[in-house]
Amino acid sequence: MTDSNIYSTNVLVVDDEPEMRSFIADYLRDIKGYTVFESPGGSHALEHVLPKEKIDIILSDINMPGMKGFELLKAVREKYPDIKRVLITAYNVEDYLELAMKYDIGNIFIKTIPFNFEELVVLIESLINNTVFGVDKYFDCNAERHTFIIKRGDTLEDNARTIVNCLPEPEKFKKLELVLFEILTNAVFYGIRNESPESKEDWDFDFELSEDDAITASVIYDDTKHGISILDNGGRLKKNNVLYWLHRQITSGEEGIPIGLYDSHGRGLFIARKYIDRVIVNIEKDKQTEIILINYNAKKFSGYKPLYINEL
Repeated sequence: MTDSNIYSTNVLVVDDEPEMRSFIADYLRDIKGYTVFESPGGSHALEHVLPKEKIDIILSDINMPGMKGFELLKAVREKYPDIKRVLITAYNVEDYLELAMKYDIGNIFIKTIPFNFEELVVLIESLINNTVFGVDKYFDCNAERHTFIIKRGDTLEDNARTIVNCLPEPEKFKKLELVLFEILTNAVFYGIRNESPESKEDWDFDFELSEDDAITASVIYDDTKHGISILDNGGRLKKNNVLYWLHRQITSGEEGIPIGLYDSHGRGLFIARKYIDRVIVNIEKDKQTEIILINYNAKKFSGYKPLYINEL
């Protein structure tokens, strides 16, 4: 876990609850050394803070009287496109996926109990410095790490099992094998080979990728959590597509069945969000896509799961 201080970073915290606003602002100001501005609402931020101060990143609550967080961040994107934007809520992210698509929001941080300040700081620094790629930043310097290069299309199940077996007590993570197989399949067949999901039954698994196209899988763990990164060099994934697929999985159609239940595309990410504590999607268009999975060893942080989708 990074512990570097960034004294030149200006953060704006917007929340109508003064106790929560000060709670976040005081930590970022006193512990991390950021310059932090506070605002009780969207209109106040737009009229009294943003025109006067150079803000690097804005952290806004979603549900506020008057202007909501989504509306505020839309206005910020239009008037101050260089400012990074993060929504914060204590509620279920799945309830906001349609609004996230509408307002082009990729990062929704969750107010857990206890509050996960370490994760918030990693998010802030990653966005500010455009260093969203890489799983190492979420772990301490003594974390154990393993790296695998994956080329074969017919060994993905074995690859998923090998990755899981690197973890301490791998027998606890059998569901993770299914998640990894889905994500590896997406990385190889969609990210690199650009196969059509509609012709999945005709896919040829008997191939070997070149060195440039090979998938990189990283496994890392410390005393509190473990993480896995799956990186492809295709960069074909899109933020709005991820939000769309996730939304289909929780939107009921006839007889209460999710309309995306039988989707062949995007299922891996939904399964990942179901079983994994943190799913982070990083996209650099036409260059690389990374899926990061993080699980805490103990259920330290109670609350809903955040949404992290970064598109450079």
